[in-house]
Amino acid sequence: MPTLSPKTVLRILINVCLLGAGASAIAQANHVGSGHGRIEWLHDLTSLFFFALVAFALFFAEYQMVQGLTKLDLNLTLGYIQSLGCSFLLILGIWQIGYANLTGLPETSQPGFQENTLLMLYVFGHVVFVGNIIWSYVHEGNSRHIPGRR
Repeated sequence: MPTLSPKTVLRILINVCLLGAGASAIAQANHVGSGHGRIEWLHDLTSLFFFALVAFALFFAEYQMVQGLTKLDLNLTLGYIQSLGCSFLLILGIWQIGYANLTGLPETSQPGFQENTLLMLYVFGHVVFVGNIIWSYVHEGNSRHIPGRR
């Protein structure tokens, strides 16, 4: 069975976020009217999926640009750490919204609670990506043989 590359994992996450954002936006639109109140958790879920979609699309574009411009093969292990770590943070954000909806705790439904998870997703993804580039350049430089030296 072939393994998925980190870019393929990012493509899958982009599709999951597209479906999640669309489904939660449709569910939110079905509850519009005078007899329905605003459903905060659906709004939070739509926002989370949308901004996660932007993050994963940005990570995918960064992979494409760096590999296309530098002809450098990035480290697969760090790529998996980035894509799977960010997918874990997405699941954490979904869990936070669901937990706030089920328990009704005021501190979990405050604005900014889910945004911290998005901020962690963006920062973690970019730090690991920059580390991946540095790691790949350092190891590529170490693997080159310099003529005349032993």
